[in-house]
Amino acid sequence: MLYVNALDEVEITTLEQMHRKHPVYRVRMRAHAILLSDKGHSVQEIAGIYDACRQAVSGWIKGWETRGITGLLEGKRPGSPRKLNSRQEMEVVEAVKQEPRSLKKVLARLSEKFGIPLNKETMKRICKRAGLSWRRVRRSLKGKRDQAEFDAAKKKLEELAARCAKGEIDVFFGDGAGFDLVPSVPYAWQEKGSQIEIPSAKSRRLNTFGFINRECEFESFVFESTVTTAVVVACIDEFILRLNKPTYLFIDNAPVHKSAEFLSNLERWREKGLFVEFLPAYSPELNIIEILWRKIKYEWLPFSAYSSYEALKTELFHILGDVGGDFRVQFT
Repeated sequence: MLYVNALDEVEITTLEQMHRKHPVYRVRMRAHAILLSDKGHSVQEIAGIYDACRQAVSGWIKGWETRGITGLLEGKRPGSPRKLNSRQEMEVVEAVKQEPRSLKKVLARLSEKFGIPLNKETMKRICKRAGLSWRRVRRSLKGKRDQAEFDAAKKKLEELAARCAKGEIDVFFGDGAGFDLVPSVPYAWQEKGSQIEIPSAKSRRLNTFGFINRECEFESFVFESTVTTAVVVACIDEFILRLNKPTYLFIDNAPVHKSAEFLSNLERWREKGLFVEFLPAYSPELNIIEILWRKIKYEWLPFSAYSSYEALKTELFHILGDVGGDFRVQFT
């Protein structure tokens, strides 16, 4: 059985510092492996902790025994040398941030400036090392909202969350969403040379209105008719019957929520322990149920759901009925 020779205090201190503070993860891992071996952990146990092979762990221990700290450091890695120096790579990253939609413009301009032939793969590697990734751009209405109102609402939600954690109250978020046979097209892994095609067609619309809290307790109602103020009021009246403590319900400023008919019910709901609060305009990120609707549309509905209206209805009801179970959102 292979173990390191007993470490002295200086070696232990040095290895502990490397384990905590070295900038390279693999070096931190090797330093920790030596400490574990010194404490009596076998090669097999260390391999299990780091999901490594026994030969690798044995190599770390032998490297330490023969070369000390040097044996734990990263050696030269295979591959061609980098074409650009650190300053040039920083310039590439800044240029991509200025032209985030197309590498071609950046590629042509910087190739000429540096006098070095660059290609897309080189640019992509530089971007990835800098923490950039190619993903969908999100539309935003943040510029239209009142920041003071947004900050005040966010603070109030944090205060209510603290009371909720103590069991004094509950906090739910409500909103509606519509589903039809025009799919929300997601990203998906696909074989090169082929493309996944999803059926798309005009159809009747399945409208839902739901309520959810941060523990993913969920209640929903589905309609094939238009969601009017009367429908929303009926949903809230049904939702109140399930409450067992004072509850705050946050909703947006949709016209059906601000109609005279809707507002006339606020006092009646307060008397029953439900306090309806309106979120600031243009602040969808404060309404956590929006995350749920995105999950359903972009991740959870299978492609087969768009084969027919009945298939869509079946799959949607299955998901809505199991939110909080197999279909769960971890709200932060």
